[in-house]
Amino acid sequence: MSLIGVLFVLILGSYSLFFYAQRPLVRAKSEATAIAKEQAGIEKAMDFYWYNGGVDTYFTVGGYTNEEEYQYVVIKQNGGNTWTFSSQEIVTEEEAKSILLALKQPSDILEARIGMEKEEPFWEVAYQDEEGQLGYIIISARTGELIREFQDI
Repeated sequence: MSLIGVLFVLILGSYSLFFYAQRPLVRAKSEATAIAKEQAGIEKAMDFYWYNGGVDTYFTVGGYTNEEEYQYVVIKQNGGNTWTFSSQEIVTEEEAKSILLALKQPSDILEARIGMEKEEPFWEVAYQDEEGQLGYIIISARTGELIREFQDI
């Protein structure tokens, strides 16, 4: 087999692996978006978050209603419970990242995602510090107060 043939097989195999690895994410996003449209009238989905911590998994869709109000729809994977929060009543993703910056001096903010604990929304914001260690903070999505933090992971 020629070098070109080997490269073709490697590229095709890599693409196939990536495509199949993304299927659960694409499916969860599609189903969560449909629920957000039905439950909260989301017309334009902008953001998708997948929180898999503790006991339960939550999917969140952030988007605009036809009144141009940005809302977060949090969906519990098992059981299908949903909660809807206006961006006016909870901390937004950008605000959560700003809170992290005020508390820590990360070299990089990796991601932020919404979860629920005892029916209360929170943001989990992951970061990397100057030494390359991973950490994350959990802040109340209602008040912006620090709930927990994990460092040097």
